[in-house]
Amino acid sequence: MSAPAYEHIRLEIKDGVAVITFDAPKFRNALGIRAMQDVVDCFDRVEADDAVGCIVLTGSGDAWSAGFQLKEIQGADDKTSERVRLHFRKASLWWHTILHRLVRAPKPVLSAVNGLCVGGPVGMVAASDMAVCTESARFVCAWHAIGIANDAGSSYIFAKVLGWRRAMDLLLTNRTLDAKTAYEWQLVNQVYKDDEFKAKWWELARSLADGPTHLQALAKQSLHEGWTESLEKCTENEIQNVLKSVAHPHFRPRLKAFLGGAKMNTEAVTIPPSRWRAS
Repeated sequence: MSAPAYEHIRLEIKDGVAVITFDAPKFRNALGIRAMQDVVDCFDRVEADDAVGCIVLTGSGDAWSAGFQLKEIQGADDKTSERVRLHFRKASLWWHTILHRLVRAPKPVLSAVNGLCVGGPVGMVAASDMAVCTESARFVCAWHAIGIANDAGSSYIFAKVLGWRRAMDLLLTNRTLDAKTAYEWQLVNQVYKDDEFKAKWWELARSLADGPTHLQALAKQSLHEGWTESLEKCTENEIQNVLKSVAHPHFRPRLKAFLGGAKMNTEAVTIPPSRWRAS
């Protein structure tokens, strides 16, 4: 599939990995409404592409994303308050659509945070399946600093990822998390040196892309549902997922290889990755 030309983001697909790069360095990769719409369009494309097994979100330059493009809001005074309200309403709908796509995408989503991450993008990192960052990365919510309430799915994801006390700390104090603290708070899975960062996240993305995508999708779905469902409902869902997985063409050769003493890695699988991603 040929990637379209977007104005403030880039989409590149290689070796089973779709990389969405926020690319508005003039604004430190802050996302306006059009850019958010383009991110959703990217998800439409790569979710439908069976050759893609992993989706990566990263940024150009020294920022991952500085949040919402506030320069799109003009004349924020009493006379235009209704126009400003409608603009935020529209922007919030697109932010939330992106959050939903991150969580519901039937493929692993990796956030590779290459620098500054502010506001809504912190919620995107938390909602991603995995996240890594550079040593120079910084995370700050900033919502209260500009006079607005927290959003970007933070009420859904922050306490679950960070824990209640740390989530409240992050939101109420507007503190900036450096890379080390983001790792200790489990906002990211790993921190890499700046000069090794791209090679490291690419290696991780390739390993995710080579995995059995249908099983990864079931894992995502079950974990997110498990936050809000009863034990009985969760275990019943797990049973149904197991039954789906054993009916998939990936299962029999994997089981045969395991019973034959093969190591549990992708080399033991005789079905090519393109078959794994079949529904």
